[in-house]
Amino acid sequence: MMLELYKKRNESKINVLYPSRGKRNVLRTVSGVKLRSGTGPSGRFITVQEGNGQIRSLSVNKCVASL
Repeated sequence: MMLELYKKRNESKINVLYPSRGKRNVLRTVSGVKLRSGTGPSGRFITVQEGNGQIRSLSVNKCVASL
């Protein structure tokens, strides 16, 4: 399912769970608009703009499907 997140169209709304600070066992909800996706040295990622205006880059390997 997270591969679908990578292939989702830009400017579409997403809602996923992501580890807090990127490496903890505590998950936080990230919801917003997908700006772009790409491949870097650590694998695939997506860039999301949250409702409060913050822009975050999320590793697709760490994303968990939202309940």
